[in-house]
Order: sequence, then structure tokens, then C-alpha cells
Amino acid sequence: MNRDPPSPPRGDSPVWCPPGSGELLRCPSCRLQLWEPVTVSCGHSLCTPCLGGAVPARCPLCQEKLKLLGVGGPRRNVVLCSLLEKCEDRGRRLAGLVARVRHHLTRGEVKEALGMAQKGVELAPDDISLRRCRAEAFVALGQYPEALEDLEAVCKAEPTEHEGFFRKGKPAQSEMEKILAQEDAPRPRAAHWGSSGPQAGGDSGDPASPSARTQDQEEEPEAGRGSSVSEHGQGILTPGQQQEPGAAAERQHGLLAANEEGTEAAKCNQPYLGELLSISDLECSLCIRMFLEPVTTPCGHTFCKECLERCLDHRPNCPLCKQSLREYLKAGSYSCTVLLQDIMLATFPAQLAERRELHQAEMAELSNLTKNIPIFVCTMSFPGVACPLHVFEPRYRLMIRQCQEAGTRRFGMCVYETGKSFADYGCMLEIRQLELLADGRSLVDTVGGRRFRVLRRGHRDGYNTADIEYLEDRKVAGEELQELQSLHESTYELAQRFCEHGDVASRRLLMQHGPLPEKEEDIQASADGPMWCWWLISILPLDPSFQLRLFSSTSLRARLTQLQRILLALLQQPPAAHPPPEHSPRGRV
Repeated sequence: MNRDPPSPPRGDSPVWCPPGSGELLRCPSCRLQLWEPVTVSCGHSLCTPCLGGAVPARCPLCQEKLKLLGVGGPRRNVVLCSLLEKCEDRGRRLAGLVARVRHHLTRGEVKEALGMAQKGVELAPDDISLRRCRAEAFVALGQYPEALEDLEAVCKAEPTEHEGFFRKGKPAQSEMEKILAQEDAPRPRAAHWGSSGPQAGGDSGDPASPSARTQDQEEEPEAGRGSSVSEHGQGILTPGQQQEPGAAAERQHGLLAANEEGTEAAKCNQPYLGELLSISDLECSLCIRMFLEPVTTPCGHTFCKECLERCLDHRPNCPLCKQSLREYLKAGSYSCTVLLQDIMLATFPAQLAERRELHQAEMAELSNLTKNIPIFVCTMSFPGVACPLHVFEPRYRLMIRQCQEAGTRRFGMCVYETGKSFADYGCMLEIRQLELLADGRSLVDTVGGRRFRVLRRGHRDGYNTADIEYLEDRKVAGEELQELQSLHESTYELAQRFCEHGDVASRRLLMQHGPLPEKEEDIQASADGPMWCWWLISILPLDPSFQLRLFSSTSLRARLTQLQRILLALLQQPPAAHPPPEHSPRGRV
């Protein structure tokens, strides 16, 4: 559907970019073409001159607090600078720079204009427009010798144009006046034109004589009306012109309007970004795919958010320049680069949609809780029992993050088994709370869920995966159910006695793991049986292989029978004379 082009913005914006590539590549702060863009911590990109060499306290667009996060000053966005160079030829970039310098001159920001003009002359020493602009800035600052050098170069480059010679007159006159103002400078004699040419006025040539003084007074208004730089050094008045009120402002407005017309004409002839860019210009250097949620580091490099997080899991440095990103990692806020997102959406919408669909398919695969589920190889976990984890290995940091992004917040836990990578049975864990530490490690509070049996083992992104089937206790009924209920009651009473009258080691375990859970009314309501049984198995001093045998059993009667036998043995034995062996710390990976 065709739309009418928007009207140019009002205000003091000297360059209005029509819709298309120019509209996207315009600085949101000064409304000029982006120049050496810097992406700040909130994700917006601004010109380096707009930042003034330092990051402001807040973003001028979203008002979010900004931070440098470990670098000494704002760094250019490398990808955006590359895109700008590809989207604009050298002439158009120089024209935009001239417009930006003139914009600063009209606002009275002479030092800023001089800095940009000097950088432009370094990039293009043969560009006459930049030389002329720099000369105007030098004149406005009273640096007349430097202005003369630039204007001399202009005159040599354009010997048939009168403008360079005319502009050269003012700094030459000002420099001469400065020399004559010195005390030891020779005083010129006043002269008048006679029938035979210029003649000295007065007998002695003393400038203080009446004739000399009269001649000086007559010449002074002419000097005042001679070539001079208008306000902010923006225009030059020809001899004989009167600088009437508002004349300088009108001249500035005329220059500005002419500059706008030329810029608009150039922009209208500029091709769209899609004709100038290719998908390879918008690829992440880590995954070699189109950017997905691009984030820019404080050092100016851009990556997919997921790719950068994976790299920071291993080392807190930029993958390209090795700049330390410890402060960036500590902040934990990865804001997407807004301009890069907009460019991709405007130029390659179909490819971006395909990239997003591929990522969604990967997340959907992670959401399947029976096929290729992530496996955390660490310790025994049990249904309904808390399992705190300290995660610091890069592969498991990635795994936890993917579980969060997929929305399942679940993964499998298995113990290590020689020759198999991990045991044939495990327990699903659900993330209840996650605390990220400044260096990328995390403290994860999880609780056990369903038991499962491993059907097939695999790998993904450096960690183990498995296809699983969930275990479920066999249901019983009738007399068998009554016998099972009786066994359950008697075993629970033994567990209560053990908790109340156990030895010192037992009481220590109770202080660490809390009281015995309440027994369920319906012992077959859960597929894994009563939760108090798993709590008891987790605290009893049992061999891990025996724990795994109880864990894999689908007979509640068999588990209760084994627990009853163990409790009777513990209650009948004398108190231990030495402290029991301490368990290995749970969850250290």
C-alpha cells in the first residue's frame, strides 16, 4: 500500500532525510546523517559528536541511565560503521560531513565544527568544501594564519573562482591589523590619490598629523564595510554592503536552505538499503548466520545475544578484540541494538522471519520433555526433594539458560556411571529460583520431579542429552491395597521413631534437611509414591548403588519393605562412637 511521504521535521534540523535508507541512517538526536555511530548501553545508536566524547548520564531518547561498563570512552559500532561506508559513496559522505560542520557553525559551536572539519580534511585533504569550512572556523576563533593556509589551498585548487580570493581578504586584513597593533611595529603613512598617483599625506608622514588622521577616519568606515565574516563565521560580506539588522541571519538561512535542497536531492537519488547490502553484511561473526537479537558490547563489536552469552560462559572477554567485559557481564543487561534490528527488518524481512522461525524451532526442540532432554550429570536427586546447585561449568551455564528461554525450566539429573557417561535412571528437576552471580556463575534452587529411565543417549552444545520414558509405580487394589496401606503405616511410624530418637548424626541430618514430611492419605495418588519415602532415602546413610536400586523400582511394596528393614537396623544398633562420614557437597559441578 502506497503512503504519502511524511513532511520534513521542523526546528533547526539542517538535513531532512526522506523515507528509505536515509531515514534509517539518521541520528535520532541531531537528525543528521549518522557519523561514527556509537551504540550506548540502552541499545540506541548516536553520533560520536552528539555524545561529545563522553557518555551522558541518560539516553536522550529513552531516558535510561547509561554506563560505559569497563571502557574508558564511547567506542564506535564497528558493524554500523561498515554499513554506513557501504551505503554511501565517498562524495556523499563528505557532503554530509560538510553539512554537519556548517550545522555546528550556524549554532555557534565553532570548536565542534573545527574538530569535525579537521577530521574531514585528514580523511580527504583534497576536498575544497572542507578546507573552506575549516577556514571559516579558524576565522571565527581568530586563528588567521591557519585560515590563510586553507584559503591559499582553495585559491590554488580553484584559480578561476573569485570566492576563495575574496574570503582570503578578511583573515589577511585581520592578521595585518594584529601585527600593526604591536608597539614596535612600523606605522604606515597615509596616502591620497593625486593626479600623478598616490602621494604621501603631510610633510613628515606622521600618522598623528591632521591630514593623516583625517584620511584614517575616512578609510575606517570602508574597512568596516570590507570583507568580513558574519556571525559564527558563516558568510562573508562584500565591500560596500551594509550589514543591516538580521542580514547575517538571513544569509545563514539562505545557506541552510540551499544545503537542504542539495541534500534532499542527493537522498532522493540514493538507492534503498536492500540494493546496497547483502545478508553477509548482517551476519554474526560467531555463528555465521543472520543476527538474531544483536547486542553491541562496550568495545563496539556486535554479536547475536545467544552467541555472546555462550562466549562469556567460557571467558569474560570480547571474542574479537579480547577487551575485558567483566563489568558488562556483571551488569547482566544485554540490550538489543535497535538500529541494526530496524535495518534488518527493512532490508531482509523474509530472511529475518526465517531466522526467527529457526530459533523458535530450536526452542521447541528444547521444550520436548521426552526427547533430547538436557542431562545434568552430578548427584542423586529424588522426587519432591530440594536439590540446590552451584553451576559454574560453561556447558551447564548454557544448559540452564536454554531451559529458562525454552520456558520449561526443567532438566534431568543423573549420577555418573562408568562406561555410560551417566546412569540409566534419573530424576527431572524443576528450577524454582535462579541467582546469577557477577562472574557468570549461578546458584540454582531446584526440586525433584518425575523419575525417568534413559532410552537413548546424545549430546548437544557440549552437554549430555537423552530420550527418556517416565517411571510409574504399579497400582494395586483390593486386599493387596489394604496390605500395602498397613505396610505404609508401620514404616512411617518407624521413620518417626528414627527422627525423634535417632543418634547425633541423625539429628544433624534433620537440622540440615528439615522435619519428616507428612504422610499422604492416598498412597497411590502420585506416580512416584509417597514423597516422605524419597525424603527418607535422601538422608539415610545408604550406598549410592543401593539408592539407585530403590530409585529404579516401580513397586511401592518393595521400597517400603527395604526402608522398614533399614530403619529397624538403625534403631537397634548402638549409637556410633565416631562421627559418620560426611556426604560430598551436593550440586557442585
